[in-house]
Amino acid sequence: MIEKITVIGGGATGHAAAAIYADKGFRVTLCDGERFAGRFKQIEANGGILLRGKVHAIGRIETATTDIEKAVAGAQLIAVHVMSPRHEEIARKIAPYLQDGQHILIVPGNLGAFIFRRVFDELHMTKKVTLTEQEGNLCPCRLTQDAEVTVGLPLRPKKIASLPACDTPRVIEALKGVWDFVPVKNVFEAAIHADNVVMHLATTVLSATRIEAMRDNFILFQEGFTPASIRCAGKIREERLAIIEAMGFAEHSNPMDMFETIVNVKENPQLDVFRTLSGPDSVTHRYLREDASCGGAFALSVARRLGLEAPVLEAFLKIAGVLCGEDYIKDGRTLENLGFPPEMTLAEIYKRI
Repeated sequence: MIEKITVIGGGATGHAAAAIYADKGFRVTLCDGERFAGRFKQIEANGGILLRGKVHAIGRIETATTDIEKAVAGAQLIAVHVMSPRHEEIARKIAPYLQDGQHILIVPGNLGAFIFRRVFDELHMTKKVTLTEQEGNLCPCRLTQDAEVTVGLPLRPKKIASLPACDTPRVIEALKGVWDFVPVKNVFEAAIHADNVVMHLATTVLSATRIEAMRDNFILFQEGFTPASIRCAGKIREERLAIIEAMGFAEHSNPMDMFETIVNVKENPQLDVFRTLSGPDSVTHRYLREDASCGGAFALSVARRLGLEAPVLEAFLKIAGVLCGEDYIKDGRTLENLGFPPEMTLAEIYKRI
């Protein structure tokens, strides 16, 4: 039975997760680096984290700290809520302090379990811990004031898979009551279904000039979801669907339905808060950097391994790379970069994950 949870991540989702878990009755520690110390002091001053929008609560966490050793010690669940470029950093920081029996949950997963496993192997970390990835983020949210998070959508069940997949059943059992978790076959099934690749990639690329002009005032869900950008997103969805089916999975949901719901304002007042969530404020925002380097690059690499073409996805990954000064197709979380050489078939890879 989980009682003590440590949330690593000083951003909006980390705040939201810590507050939600605390409101559920868990003993919660929120932890991140020194640059978040000011935010943590404000949480202590306010007596907790206020959740508003589609969730109303005050999460009275036990502590917010920059001391990673203190945060990891005794935690039964370590929930990692940071952007994917920080996965290696966090893995290195927590490795010396891990204890047998702890569960590590990476949110969103974005194939981060492979990064954590590589780092743990490199550091000869031998403690018996589990590594689990969640499909997608916890909830759409923004830090709107000190110690205050606005949540854009109601909370819902989340799909997870462990690495290796044989650990998933016992993780599901161990985390009962933490969240309504639903198991999927393996971490690849979770990663390929990251809907933000469809929702964010094309729409953000096509909004680049407006993002740079408006900065903090830009709201993708209002200015960026236009008929033209949604058509491009639809093509990416079609290509991804072919990849999903070739991988042996069934599509979990059609992200194009969400586009239709968002743009039909009058018919869907339940999205009133979601439509106000700001961002991206620059072209190097996570909507490009993370979604292109993880879910997008992964999907394209799987397509190539299976002999499929995904020309629209590939085009937007290339343009996203130009906008951000990076090469996501070469350096992203591809099969090759995750440790699976070109000669390995997907069936062979599944046996290893």
